[in-house]
Amino acid sequence: MDNTQVISAQDKVEKISKIALWSLIGISIVVVLLFIFVGFDTPYEENPTKMVDPKMTDLLIIWTYILIIATAVAAIGAVIYGFVSGGNKSKNEEVGLASKASLIAWGSFCVALVIGIIVGFSSKDEVLLINGKGWNDPTDIILTDTSMISILILTIITVIVTVFSMVTNKK
Repeated sequence: MDNTQVISAQDKVEKISKIALWSLIGISIVVVLLFIFVGFDTPYEENPTKMVDPKMTDLLIIWTYILIIATAVAAIGAVIYGFVSGGNKSKNEEVGLASKASLIAWGSFCVALVIGIIVGFSSKDEVLLINGKGWNDPTDIILTDTSMISILILTIITVIVTVFSMVTNKK
């Protein structure tokens, strides 16, 4: 294969990945808008004056599971691809930011998890209300706070990285 065929194949892969990315972002926006605007303020049966029972919660959870599974498959595929194609680099080749992406991603994940655990331990004496019922098990509260704070931090990092990538990639 000559260089024009290689560049053409790379362009096709890049175009397909951009279409997939924008499709997933579009579907995610539609799912979140459905969650917010369709039946979000439906009263909860057991406590209709203080609680709401959003009707699209199941859709949001299912879409989240789909994204998690797709991410896991892509991550495992990237690791396998990295092991298979990683042996063709020379030892003197300079390591760029793309090679450090895994370290940056895992570091961000660990930092978000530690911050979530610290916040979780600081609120272990509070009562967690789920559908009007109080939970005061410290383990549940710590796990809930850890998960929610970590997700929030990682979401903010993801948005920042995505915007930065879109702004700096002038192709």
